[in-house]
Amino acid sequence: MKKFTGLYLAGQINGTSGYEEAAAQGIMAGINAALFIRGGEAFHLDRTEAYIGILIDDLISKGTDEPYRMFTSRAEFRLHLRIDNADRRLTPHGRRIGLVDDQTWAEYEARQSRAAALKHLLESTRLDARTLSSEVLAKLDGDPGNLSGQTLAEFLKRPEVSIADILGETIEESQSPLARAAHRNEQRAVETEIKFAGYLSKQLRSIDKMKRAETMRIPAWFDYTAVSGLSREMQQTFQRVRPITLGQASRLPGVTPAAVSLLHVYVEIQGRKRAGAARLTA
Repeated sequence: MKKFTGLYLAGQINGTSGYEEAAAQGIMAGINAALFIRGGEAFHLDRTEAYIGILIDDLISKGTDEPYRMFTSRAEFRLHLRIDNADRRLTPHGRRIGLVDDQTWAEYEARQSRAAALKHLLESTRLDARTLSSEVLAKLDGDPGNLSGQTLAEFLKRPEVSIADILGETIEESQSPLARAAHRNEQRAVETEIKFAGYLSKQLRSIDKMKRAETMRIPAWFDYTAVSGLSREMQQTFQRVRPITLGQASRLPGVTPAAVSLLHVYVEIQGRKRAGAARLTA
């Protein structure tokens, strides 16, 4: 709660259902309560990192007219927020705030090493079409075409080819024991990243753009009523919600790109005035 320092709420009081959404808020409330007691910085997840981040951001910026439920359709970057890369997105956060012990961290690092080795192997090994079995050739309508010379990663981008086809036939046991040791979910993550590399690259560029907006923070002392050009209704919305960043402000209902641009300008103007006043008083 913004009015009471160190008080954290979760669940129906925030406008959600009492199920998974409440549990997601509960773990975030517990983490931040513990960090507050220890004197640490608050822990946040943004919309690009986790569905928990989307849920909390939606509750803050959009409010609720009925109990909020978390759907994948609410995410702008669904291809990035996958089940198979959840540990890669979130385990480092858990380690940093003290929720991941040494054994769990070692297992995480081992998984990442196996996946990285497998991806490197696929990207660096050339395909010999003569080694393809009749089953794989059947998937290619019996014509391997000009496949020889392609990397295995390029071959894997074909929709009819799976990573199981490649691991089963074209990689020798001696080539990379670490890559061969990759578990099925690790293989699936590598396969997804290779097959959808173009789409993932585009999403990463969009994520970078969003993160730049999120890094522009709006100070708690910022006076929205002094921003000329904002309607009274929009000023009241900003005053009520008190968005933390320009990115969060841009997602409030009814907020236009022009209004966000005004905020950007006035955050800098008011910051310079405040700094000047502080120097005079000093």
